[in-house]
Amino acid sequence: MNLNTRPIEKLELSRFEPPKIQGEPNCLIKSIWYLVNAIIFQSSIPALLPSSAKAAILRAFGARVGRGVVVKPRVTIKAPWFLEMGTHVWLGERVWIDNHTTVRLGSNVFVSQGVYLFTGNHDWSDPRFRFFCRPVEVGNGAWITAFQMIGPGTVVPPHVVVLPDTAKGEMT
Repeated sequence: MNLNTRPIEKLELSRFEPPKIQGEPNCLIKSIWYLVNAIIFQSSIPALLPSSAKAAILRAFGARVGRGVVVKPRVTIKAPWFLEMGTHVWLGERVWIDNHTTVRLGSNVFVSQGVYLFTGNHDWSDPRFRFFCRPVEVGNGAWITAFQMIGPGTVVPPHVVVLPDTAKGEMT
């Protein structure tokens, strides 16, 4: 396997300062969400609850969720208070929405199994490993195929399919 590498400065992780993320709820709300997420969304059996119930739970924690949303079992959502989903959005099994800021999914968006949407990372050019985050937006009618990684600041245009690097764009 070919790895995409580049040299970096010596990391000084002892100098790392945890980020202060605007809009985050207090520690109690976050703790309750992590428990609900683990029991209801990430587990196999409780995750079989109807998607309408899962949508209601997400709304209770501040997510903006349209009607007709489908949430399959074993989905991980870090921060529902930073999640916006239009109507008829489908989240496949093992989707991970690792959002430190807004993830906005338009209407009729299909996020296939194993997709990782993340809004934050660390600056590898900074020896202190500074954290940064940027919103992710997926346009109406877009399809993100299985096991794709969509990183900070990505804007997926409407009515496109996001394919793996090796895909030719044709069905065989």
